Amino acid sequence: MFEGVNEKLKRAEYFLNNLKALADEAGGFAHIKKQQEMRANLDGFFFEVISAKDFFLQGINDVYGLGLKKNSATDIGQLKCQLGLIYLRRTDSDAKSLSNALKAAEAIEGLISRKNSWLWIINTYRNSATHRELLHFGHVVIPRENIKTYLFKDPEDGLQGNADIEVIPYCEQSLAQMKELLERLYSELELE
Repeated sequence: MFEGVNEKLKRAEYFLNNLKALADEAGGFAHIKKQQEMRANLDGFFFEVISAKDFFLQGINDVYGLGLKKNSATDIGQLKCQLGLIYLRRTDSDAKSLSNALKAAEAIEGLISRKNSWLWIINTYRNSATHRELLHFGHVVIPRENIKTYLFKDPEDGLQGNADIEVIPYCEQSLAQMKELLERLYSELELE
């Protein structure tokens, strides 16, 4: 895997484990009294899990010698353009590898640009928490059970209702999906 990607995934897992510990200590996510700590860990989780994707894109930039600056390497449009330019100048033996890198960038682009895909949703949570507002929660009280806590389906439009999965299971699922995506795309690059 590209340098830094696994570290970002481990940090996302660290924040997720902190959230789980806070929820366990409080008797459930809805009962967490340490709101600042909970929100810092949730924000940190979203930041790190999306950063893993950004580090992956930077890895493509570095390995293929695209020459993009670090902040431009996460712009998928610029990355694809550079891959295409280099593809046109390479030999047949390098063409397959560059084609695989282009496919990897397109796979990420397809997921992140398709509204309501898992990557679009998690990226929107991260962007909302980072740039616009605190994430909001929907609580559902089930008689004789407990209080279930959900993120909103769309963090910027609470009228869309709650997500279909509670906060911690959602984070677990998102981390697993990001790991699977990046590991699969990396293996398809055939770099090792």
